[in-house]
Amino acid sequence: MNTVTFIFPHPVSGPTGGYKVVYEYANRLAADGHKVNIVYSGSLFWSKKSLYFKLTNCFRYIQMLFKGYSSRKWFDIDKRVKERLTLSLNYRHVPKSDIYVCTSPYTAMYVKDYPTDNKYYFIQGYENWGAVTDEKLRETYHYPLKKIVISRWLQDIIEKEEKEDCTLIYNGFNFDDFYCNRPIKEKNKHTITMLYHTIELKGAKYGIEALKSVKKEIPQLNANLFGTPEKNKDLPDWITYYHLPDKKTLNTIYNEGAIFLGCSNVEGWGLPIGEAMICGAAVACTDNKGYLEMAKDGETALVSPIKDPQALANNIIRLIKDDELRYRIAKNGNVFIQQFTWDESYAKLKQTLNLK
Repeated sequence: MNTVTFIFPHPVSGPTGGYKVVYEYANRLAADGHKVNIVYSGSLFWSKKSLYFKLTNCFRYIQMLFKGYSSRKWFDIDKRVKERLTLSLNYRHVPKSDIYVCTSPYTAMYVKDYPTDNKYYFIQGYENWGAVTDEKLRETYHYPLKKIVISRWLQDIIEKEEKEDCTLIYNGFNFDDFYCNRPIKEKNKHTITMLYHTIELKGAKYGIEALKSVKKEIPQLNANLFGTPEKNKDLPDWITYYHLPDKKTLNTIYNEGAIFLGCSNVEGWGLPIGEAMICGAAVACTDNKGYLEMAKDGETALVSPIKDPQALANNIIRLIKDDELRYRIAKNGNVFIQQFTWDESYAKLKQTLNLK
């Protein structure tokens, strides 16, 4: 058996799509008998920071150690998987392993220098934000790391634009946690479901604007939003907000709505619209490239341009007023999404990592 270490730039306090994917793989590797480490950085590029930063960050690091940094608070991580917080991602500070998998451009900047050939770059999005410029991100794609991507549009960037090799492994969905428990034709067509987030890239402000526009034409409309941020106090009373719902509650939320609204500007994959399809919702979403892996306009979803709330609203109205269209989109999406299983994704990951 092998030791595999996944390396994150920092811990997270609540459900985060990219982390969930890695935890799923970690659990499966542990179940197969491999030793699995998950390492979180307490600080990035320590040597380049000021003395003030180092002192304050040491205090923050100690706080995390005492208050807890584990994602077990929100994800069922196998007890055999070891989590570790380290002040540095330099090679001597991480567990010695047979395989290292970095999960972001920040961690790639460290892992590229590890003295081994068994190092991988798991790319789940085009992460040109924070301190990572577009130029710097593109530079990481040329590091001596074996690249794994989760969608075709990322594969095109790596292979066609950057002329580097990569392996495409689609994310899977958990069909035990998410399933359709209410017939598609019996769902309330006036109930819309949407993921809420404060990050600009998630486009929630456009989604809410679209919902308000629909409400003016269809007064019966109500919406269920869910997410990790605290409730926005400015939400109207016809919008119900679920803060950090557990998986059982989230499955219920998905099933209550006949329509799911996907409003992100950018996604590597688009986990929520896939989960909504599993639960039998008809999807109205933007045309960001991550969504388009699953959202086929007029077939599995109604698709509109990003940052265009009126176009989103128009598609929601179409789905509410045209029952047959809504049924067809929902059924097609539900059938299409069944192909993305964790068993298949994990089998391909093991093959890519040369694991038995």
